[in-house]
Amino acid sequence: MKKNLLAVAFLLLSGSGSQHLLAQSLDPQFTPPSMYGVGTVNNAIEQPDGKRLVIGDFRRANGTSTGTLVRLTATGALDQAFQQNLGSLTNAYKVALQANGQMLVTTLSTTPITAGGITRNSAIRLNADGTGDASFSLGTGISNATSVVYIDNMLQLPSGKIIITGAFDHINGVAANNIARLNSDGSLDTTFNSGMGSDEEIESVVLLSNGQLLIGGYFTTYNGSPVNGLARLNADGTRDASFITPLGQYDEASNIAVQPDGRVLVSGSLSVSGTRGIIRLQTNGSLDNTFAPAATTPYSTYSYYGNAFELQPDGKIVGISATGVSSGGSAASRVFRLNSDGTLDAAFLVGTGPNAMPRSVTLLASGKILVSGGFTNFNGTLDRNLIQLNSTGTIDATFQPVIQSLGTISSVALQPDGKMVVGGSFTEINGQLMRRLARVNTDGTLDATFAGNTAFDTNPSSLALQPDSKVLASSLDKMLRFLPTGAADNSFAVDFTGSQLTRTLLQPDGKILVAATSAIRLNGSTTNSLVVRLQANGTQDATFATVAPGTNSNTNSLHTIYAMGLQPNGKILLGDGYYGTQGGFKAAIMRLDSNGAIDATFNRSEFTLTQQPSVIYALVTQPDGKILVGGNFDTNWSTTRRSLSRLNADGTLDTGFTPPTITGYINSLLVQPNNRILLGGTFTSAALPTNLARVLANGQADATFGSTVVPNSTVRALLVQPDGKLVVGGSFSVLSGQTSVGLARIVSANVLHVQAPQAVAARTQAWPVPAHTALTVAPDASAHPQALDLLDALGRAVRHLELNGAAPASLALDNLPAGTYLLRVTYAEGAVTRRVQVQ
Repeated sequence: MKKNLLAVAFLLLSGSGSQHLLAQSLDPQFTPPSMYGVGTVNNAIEQPDGKRLVIGDFRRANGTSTGTLVRLTATGALDQAFQQNLGSLTNAYKVALQANGQMLVTTLSTTPITAGGITRNSAIRLNADGTGDASFSLGTGISNATSVVYIDNMLQLPSGKIIITGAFDHINGVAANNIARLNSDGSLDTTFNSGMGSDEEIESVVLLSNGQLLIGGYFTTYNGSPVNGLARLNADGTRDASFITPLGQYDEASNIAVQPDGRVLVSGSLSVSGTRGIIRLQTNGSLDNTFAPAATTPYSTYSYYGNAFELQPDGKIVGISATGVSSGGSAASRVFRLNSDGTLDAAFLVGTGPNAMPRSVTLLASGKILVSGGFTNFNGTLDRNLIQLNSTGTIDATFQPVIQSLGTISSVALQPDGKMVVGGSFTEINGQLMRRLARVNTDGTLDATFAGNTAFDTNPSSLALQPDSKVLASSLDKMLRFLPTGAADNSFAVDFTGSQLTRTLLQPDGKILVAATSAIRLNGSTTNSLVVRLQANGTQDATFATVAPGTNSNTNSLHTIYAMGLQPNGKILLGDGYYGTQGGFKAAIMRLDSNGAIDATFNRSEFTLTQQPSVIYALVTQPDGKILVGGNFDTNWSTTRRSLSRLNADGTLDTGFTPPTITGYINSLLVQPNNRILLGGTFTSAALPTNLARVLANGQADATFGSTVVPNSTVRALLVQPDGKLVVGGSFSVLSGQTSVGLARIVSANVLHVQAPQAVAARTQAWPVPAHTALTVAPDASAHPQALDLLDALGRAVRHLELNGAAPASLALDNLPAGTYLLRVTYAEGAVTRRVQVQ
């Protein structure tokens, strides 16, 4: 009787080849959570009345929906009247104040900019109350023969005219190379004599007291004359040939400031005098050797969004850097202050500062300092991206605006009970504090029983559920384990400080594989390995071999790991990305034996991308042993494969897998129970929907997966539920016109559906149900059985058995967590799939 019931279950799940297939749709039983995370503040400018114009990549300020430009009071409150007049300006790049209180706002793209009730191309002028100034227009705006086109600076002159610089070759259809002067109404001033202008982008411009201009950037000529990144212009736009600097051909002067005595401070990518981050020049352009920053002053002091440094009235210089600055044993910080001679000011007590490079620094009239960026931790203060410092460097706690963007999801793990643990860039879900790790119920609502105030200050990019329901999560230099309640598991203690972790993979035996972009530091020591393996308790597995990082020119090694895959036989796939100095830009896949030693029997598969580093982001092993590869590449084994390829089990190219041409990159792959393949990423294709698509087992587009639910941005995580519904996570906010921020569930045809005849399903038997230590399967002899696969809730094969005949076969279930699995019996005529409960 039990066998007959199982046969009926097979019949129901197998379906019929004539079943009508419908395109996918959003699941009406799943309500996507409302998520917000830390936005990015590009710059903040103080008005004479103490209010601050704040611009960046965000969508909410102090709980109010906004665009990408807001005005705050001196206490950090939102100026609601200004916001109402302004509207939701969504593509602002830079803002500059005019003497009369008006504001010039530029856009980073060629998309028209709408604000204050008017629309303009490239730039717009706002009145002091946020309404639009209709008298100002650049006509058709700026354009460029290259794809890089934007205005970096709009500097108002005492005459009311405006100098603009950036990356452009025309303004309103008139030739102008990277610099021009506008009349006060935005029309081009043809009396400005820049000639051929610069050969590359002009990033900064400063007005001198005598009416001359200093321009900086990464240009090498101005009006045909050689100049390296920095030049002085006369008021009419001609070059002042008496100003000669020591900058080299490839130097980039991103930021400039002029001292009261006329000497010039310059920062950027500079090769002058030991690649110091800031140099000082005499008034004639020669190097001022009396300015000697400490050896620890960073090479990369720059900002493309505002000021990389500010000159205080007392001659000291406060600045930002990409790397921490320290001296005499003090804590390293990306915010620093120099004395007037360039030495580090040890009295500036900023502590460890921000956990990421700031975007800009602003000196206030009060002597306090604004630091803006996308950082999530500033010396222990979490999730504030606009910090006000006292003049001593300590945080001013009276200024605490909350500036947020929409949240994103980077990783999803499905629990046996159907709930999902999610990791991403969020700090709030459905109005509740949830820092970067949360759990949602089966209907999408927040599981309030899961603690959400984690120790992560950056996005956990990898999640893994252990059999005991504990959650492993990793983010940059942290790996933490959480109890099923969401509380930290203090029994798991491993220190990756100094590492940049990229992937975590849980083996069936409970051991944990960890990969990184460079040699991993573990518990205070350098391992000289790109991959380490931990025991289930977090201690290092000393039996695992070292995977040493190679040099760029070494094509027989790995360089930086972005993807890992585990094969059923315990072997480990690694995918990397690197800049190869021999043979162009390459990435590769290598295989390790279960002990970490390189598997010499695997053909190292190389991938290339023209003029860019190629990267492997996703590796998935199919039940038949073939390997799916997703990433950013043009070729595989010298054969055109755009972002998607498949390898044979030995690493050679599977020429029978011919996917459509894809523009962009794939960073998530999933094999459905019916062998169709889901793709997630940032991509377009003439044959596929955008960002989320499905291909057949041979790589061709799956016509049943139409453009009915298209994410408006990147898909980073994919999973298939046991009922066949698809869960997607990423940085999208809309799916085909419907709001869904970061997380969605899709109902799609042909996920569990397979095309074996009904009679084959009826003759396929399996027992016992529920299964315990083993599952016995009796296939249909007449349909030529080929293989058995047991798939977990994520669609991964946890057991695989090749069949050589029709005799009953046994799948061992030892060490499998209890839960619902999918049993797939593959025949020459198709496949039969059913659910199996393991207890």
